[in-house]
This record gives sequence, C-alpha cells and structure tokens, in this order.
Amino acid sequence: MVRLVLVGVVMLALAGGTYLGRSKARPAPAAGPAAVVSEVPASVVISAARRADVVTRVLASGSVTSIRDSKIGSKLSGRVAAVLVEEGQRVSAGTPLLRLDASDLVAQEAQAEANVAGARARLQEVLAGQRPEERQQVTNAVAQAEAALRSAQASLELAQANVQRMRSLRTQGAVSQQDLDAAETQARVAQSQVVQAQAAYDSAKQGWNIMTVGARQEDILQARAQLAQAEAGLAMVREQLRESTISAPFDGTIIQRNVEPGEVVSSAGGPNQSPLFVLSQVDDVYVEFIVPAQHRAELQQGQAAQLAVEGLPGRTFEGRVAEIRPAADVANRSFGVKVRVPNPKGALRPGMFARGAIVVGVRQGVLSIPEQAVLTATSGPIVFVARGGRAVRQSVTLGEHQNGSVEVTSGLADGDPVVVEGQDGLTDNQPVTPRTP
Repeated sequence: MVRLVLVGVVMLALAGGTYLGRSKARPAPAAGPAAVVSEVPASVVISAARRADVVTRVLASGSVTSIRDSKIGSKLSGRVAAVLVEEGQRVSAGTPLLRLDASDLVAQEAQAEANVAGARARLQEVLAGQRPEERQQVTNAVAQAEAALRSAQASLELAQANVQRMRSLRTQGAVSQQDLDAAETQARVAQSQVVQAQAAYDSAKQGWNIMTVGARQEDILQARAQLAQAEAGLAMVREQLRESTISAPFDGTIIQRNVEPGEVVSSAGGPNQSPLFVLSQVDDVYVEFIVPAQHRAELQQGQAAQLAVEGLPGRTFEGRVAEIRPAADVANRSFGVKVRVPNPKGALRPGMFARGAIVVGVRQGVLSIPEQAVLTATSGPIVFVARGGRAVRQSVTLGEHQNGSVEVTSGLADGDPVVVEGQDGLTDNQPVTPRTP
C-alpha cells in the first residue's frame, strides 16, 4: 500500500512540472485596446484631399440634325440638259446644280426683244411728231386750201353780183327769165364751191394744228402701254431662262441627288414626288437631345455641352445650347434641347446617334477625394488618414459623386493624406508605409 501511494505522488509531480513548462512558452495577451492593433506596417497608396471646381452635368442622348434643309425642285417643266453636282459635294450659294434644255426659251426671248424694239420705236414716233417733209406737206396743204377757198369766195361774189344785174335787167325787160335763172344757178354753184373749199381749208388747218401741238395724250398713253406690255413679256421669258438653271439657295452640302441628264422633270409638286436635290447646311449642326422634365429648370441657352457620336470612336465634340422647346412631350414628359455644334470638316452627319452631357452648373473650391478611398462602416462612411506613419480612422460626410471623385462636406481638410489603396483590412492607428501606385 505504501508503495502504491509513493508511485502516485511521483506521477502527480511529473504531470505538474510538464504543465508549468507549457504555460511559460505562450505569450501573454496584451491588456487594453492595444490587443487588437497589428504592429506590422501595411503598404498603402496615399492621395491628398484637394479643392477643385465641381461641374454638374445633365446626361442626355439624341440625334444629329442639320441647321436647315432645302428640298430643291424645278419651277419649269422640261428635259434635263446637265446635272452639275454630286452627292456629298459642298456648294456655295448661287452654285448651278442643274440646267434644263432652254432652246425654246432662247427663241422666245429673241421674239420678245423684237416686240420691245417695235413698241419703243412707235412711242418715240408719237412723242417726236411728224418729220420735216411731212410738216412741209401739211403747210403746203393749208396754203392750197386757203387759196382755193379765196378763189371760191371770189367766184361766189362775182356770181351774186351777176344775179343782181340780171334781176335789174329783167325788170326792164332787157333779158329773159331764162337768163336770170341761169345766173341764179351759177350763183348757187359758186356758193357750194365755197362751202367745199371752206371744209377743205378747215381740215388742212386742223392737221396743221395737230402737227404744231403734238400727239394726243391718249395716243401717247397707248404707245407707252404697248411698250410696257412688250417689256413685261421679255422679262417673263428671261425669268424662265434664269429658272432653267437651278442654283443652290445657300451654302451647304448636297446630301441627296435624285435626277439624271435626259430625264423630263415637272414643275408640279406633290406629296409623292421626290425633290431633285436635298441641300443641308452642315458647317454647324444641331444635336437634338431629349432631357427629362425634372432637369428643365436647370437648362439655359448658351450652356456648354460635350458629346460623343456613334461611328466616330474616341472623338469628343463641343457645343452650346441653342434652343429649349417650351413644352414637354406629353408621351414621355421630356423636353427637346437643341445643341449647336461646329462641324467645319463635316464629320457629323444628320441622323447620327449622339450621347452627351450639358453643363448646368459649376461649384468652385469643393473638397474632393477619390471614391475608392471611402469605406462603409456601420456608423457611416469612413476613410483612413495617414498621420505620423499610422492610419487613423476618420468618419466623413459625403456630397456628390462625379468622375471617380466624391465631395467631402465634413471630416477632412484641404491637403489631408487619405489612403486610397490598401485600406481594406486596416485597423485604426495601424502603422503604414506609403508606396507608389
């Protein structure tokens, strides 16, 4: 029994020594908050908080349209003699696009010019009066008529005197009644000749008066009306000749050509008739954006816009708001906004799809940090600030996000070094080593 007790005591002693040896080999836990802090430096990338201007933009999409289009047709009907432009060609105002066969109009112009010349000559004749030889003829006619009248009057006086003498002799019985009747008949003939001579003289004198006074006013008016009518006919033919050549009404680019030489074109337009040409002004273009109604109050004419167009990768275009439609689209409650974009090289074509952003506001001196610096904790957003070689946890209040940065409204100051890479797994007050990204 004694042996058994001694053996048990020895075994207990050996077991106690083994336990004490193991207890001395485990490090003791540190007391307080330092127990959760790692003393191994973490490799991090640091970026300073900086103040910069923050631009507020309204995103939108739309289509490219021309500043203005012209669907060009013909005022005249006829056969096409020549087409002078091609699709895609840039033209200036007044550039000939097409010529019609104008041979008939050229003949009509020659005839109209002859009519004008004749009417002008007639007017000049009326205004100038008779020629000198005609004047002399009228003067001679008056003199002859006057002489004939005097001769007739003298013959009448002689015949009347003879009648008086015959009557006296008949009373005395010296002549017969037949002789008296013959004298009276001769007097009546002389009287008739005086009347005729007087009429001839009056007619010659009237012609002389007309020659002296000039043409009547109604003759002049008639001649002038005939000249005006001839000139109007000539002007109409010449206008048709001008219209037989179709020209560009403004500077632009031919985006459609629907006619070939030899075709017969009609002046009668209709809803199903294609224009001969479509001319577009594309030195500048519009991009018609569709903007949700909630952004209407932010939009103003003259605001800057940037846009990109499908089909032209890597290129950005600048423009300004030119027009804002006054009423919303009832179907989708959105507003149309026209942005005018310079297009000197013609890269932008009507119909292209565009995405862009309209700058509606700029806030200056806004404190911002990279978005990747922000971590989410139960208490809210936090960042780690590098101070004295350690990462210090800092709660922040954030504002707007834009282009990979976020506004900080409280919690940081300008220039604070913020951890932007390597912050995952950091603990408050942990040592850090800055590195190059």
